[in-house]
Order: sequence, then C-alpha cells, then structure tokens
Amino acid sequence: MKIPDPDALAAQVQLVAASVLLLASLLLAAASWRRSRRARGLRKRFGIPEGQVVYSDLDRPAHSLFSSRHGIAGKPDYIVRDGRQMIPVEVKSSQARQPHRSHMLQLAAYCLLVEENYHTRVPYGILVYQGRQHQVHFDDSLRRDLHQHLEGMRARLRDGSARRNHEQKGRCAHCRFREVCGQALT
Repeated sequence: MKIPDPDALAAQVQLVAASVLLLASLLLAAASWRRSRRARGLRKRFGIPEGQVVYSDLDRPAHSLFSSRHGIAGKPDYIVRDGRQMIPVEVKSSQARQPHRSHMLQLAAYCLLVEENYHTRVPYGILVYQGRQHQVHFDDSLRRDLHQHLEGMRARLRDGSARRNHEQKGRCAHCRFREVCGQALT
C-alpha cells in the first residue's frame, strides 16, 4: 500500500476548502442580490425615497412616537434618513393627484413628532399616492396651521362639540375612541 504524499493531500484539502468557501460566497452574494432587489421593489412600490429606513410601520408593527409637549402621538409609515435629515413618509391608498389637506396636516404632525423624538429639524415630509411622491415642506406656515388645528381639536373635545363626521361602520369599528365616543355606529 502506497502512503499518500502529505503535500499532495494538503493541497487537495486546501482545494476542497477553497471550493467550499467559493460556493458559500456565491450563495451569500446571490442572497444579498435577491434581498437588495426585493428592497428596491418595495421602495418603488411604496414610493420610499432613497436613504436609510430607520423606522417602518408598514412591514412590521412599530412603536408610536409621542410628544408630551404637544400632546400628540402617531406612527408614520416610514422615517428615512437622507444624509443628516430625517424624513417622515406616509403612504396613502387613495389615487389623489395632489395631497389632501387632512393628509398634509397628518404628515405635519409626524414631522413634529420626528423633530421631538429624534432631536432634529425636519425640512419636509413625503406623501405617497399610488407610488407617486409629493414633497410637503414643513415650513412656518404649515407649523402654524397644524398648531391651530390641534388647538381647535382640543377645544372641541373640551366643550363636547366634537361630532362624528362620517356614516362608515368600518371606520367606527377600528377607531380607538369607539368605547368612549357615544356616537359609534357599531
């Protein structure tokens, strides 16, 4: 019986190990490429801008952002870090050509929440309708409008003049205030 050459055996072991490592690297590269392609597809589908997604409430439940200073809470669909800026993104199911005023105020509230929770000034937010992005500048005018709207809501709650403004049982069924409303349809 011939004893194998130790150098030849070592070379064969190294060749097998290198082949296994190469195969593992190719599999990891393919998985990374698929994940990247899927992420690009989701970004395109939901109109998410470029940048690092630091918060998401669409693909998994996220924590609410709170502002004790302003007495509000909310969960934007996404928060994207674009350089040093934090941009809230809200994806809507309607097919609006231009942002609805109520959606702009909702986005403004998210801008305020992001500012307070991430300690940074938010220059704008993004509303997405059917994959089309609309940049909404969070300027002094929109800030004032939001604060006036919030104060009006608080006043209606205090004086009891807040009324249900729809006839949709589905909205009532999923409303957080259904138990205390007194006007719920369900």
